[in-house]
Amino acid sequence: MTYAPTSIDLSRATAPDAIEVIAVEQLLADFLARFNAGWAAERQNNSSLPAYEVTGLETDSVVIVGEAWTFLRYLDRVRVNDAIRAMLAPLARGSDLDSVVARAGVFRLLVAPANPATNTPAVYESDAQLLRRYLLSFDVPSAGSAGRFLYEAYSAWPGMLDARVNGRAVHGRRGDTDVVIAGPGGRDATDAELATVRAAVTASHVAPEAISVSVLRARRSVYDVDLTVDVPSGPDANVVGQEVARRVRAATDERTLIGGEAPLDRITGAAYGDNVIRVRRTLPLAPVLADPYVVPVCENLTVRLSVQA
Repeated sequence: MTYAPTSIDLSRATAPDAIEVIAVEQLLADFLARFNAGWAAERQNNSSLPAYEVTGLETDSVVIVGEAWTFLRYLDRVRVNDAIRAMLAPLARGSDLDSVVARAGVFRLLVAPANPATNTPAVYESDAQLLRRYLLSFDVPSAGSAGRFLYEAYSAWPGMLDARVNGRAVHGRRGDTDVVIAGPGGRDATDAELATVRAAVTASHVAPEAISVSVLRARRSVYDVDLTVDVPSGPDANVVGQEVARRVRAATDERTLIGGEAPLDRITGAAYGDNVIRVRRTLPLAPVLADPYVVPVCENLTVRLSVQA
């Protein structure tokens, strides 16, 4: 079985052509070309005007004015690009994203309230979490659909890492639906969190009468990663080791999802980068295979460095 995400990953969507790639040098060149054409036309009407023969000198007043004008044009075009991004769900951020998703009746949820005693500010859904619920909200009218169950689950527990809906095609039981959930970092959901999600997905307006819905904790498949990395002499080995650890941790976190898979080649390959000669893997000994009820969790990551003479 291979892992299939439950919603479209819009972070991989390319920006539309409406967002302009701005070349400042070209803007300045266009200004100077337009000035030259305009100045030549004026000289035809007024022969007393001198020829413009200092093109390219940094001290030329025309170039100085052109640079100032180019900067203002650059800011204008950046503003237009930002305005386009603010209107598109995959590219909007912060309050812009709040405005985009509000059209579907979706609002950013509170994950943890502020604590005045410890001077801790309130924590709200991240942009990625809010965008995920927005995408799932299009299935809200379909009671009993996987998208509806997921939307209700994430709305009930905004801090949840991942959820998956397994039906007959997965477990073979007619009329049964399993909603599998995992907490931040792949941890087990607490009894209270489990009860909160269960109440949300079994509400009468969410689950049809003919469907039995169970909410289950994802089983954790914990593994360690132990790598020996050969690096050349010269570069700071500690810096290289930190970069390797960051890449590998990002690769394992990306697969910390219910039904996720942790292939050995993916783990080893993530370690390669600048100033890495060779990577030898001690752990894990076998890949973590995809299972619709299991979340793979990398618990310990060890990177050993071997500096080559």
